[in-house]
Amino acid sequence: MKRALIGILALALGVAVAQAPKVDGKIGAGEYQKTFKHEKSGFVLYWSVVGDTLYLGLQAESKGWVGIGFLAEKTDKKKGADEYLFYMQDGKLVALDLYQTKRTGRPVPDEEEGGKNSILSAAATYEGNRWTVEFSRKLKTGEPTDVEIVPGKKILVLLAYAGKMDPKEEHKKTERWYLEDFAF
Repeated sequence: MKRALIGILALALGVAVAQAPKVDGKIGAGEYQKTFKHEKSGFVLYWSVVGDTLYLGLQAESKGWVGIGFLAEKTDKKKGADEYLFYMQDGKLVALDLYQTKRTGRPVPDEEEGGKNSILSAAATYEGNRWTVEFSRKLKTGEPTDVEIVPGKKILVLLAYAGKMDPKEEHKKTERWYLEDFAF
């Protein structure tokens, strides 16, 4: 009842009340506040910021895993990147929160570098090489392995996919992209 009254009051005052997307592996029309399509890779990003949480959806074509990462600034290739990798194992989604310790090569789980898995929720559908992934995380986790997301502040976003579902499968140079000056 209290929540309904707050919603009615906000609407009466002309204030939009952001609703959190449903993290179910399906992206409905109007579910997210913003959308961006990267023409070279075909990745489509969807996002909403609700309170202190980022809700992120992505769609991509891939025979293997898909991933996204964040860098506060590009100083030494991918070193310091906060990365998320998604793959299917036995028909179920595996969602990894990773940290890039070296300038190139495979990232490691956050837990190996003093962090923890910061994914609050994740779901995906994978049909005919078509991925739809949704996940959420706090804007600021307070962990050294995670990049703080500040709405409106520019960061680098990394996109990648691989030819196999194996998380140890490295992407080719032609299967990764940097989005410079990206802001959520």
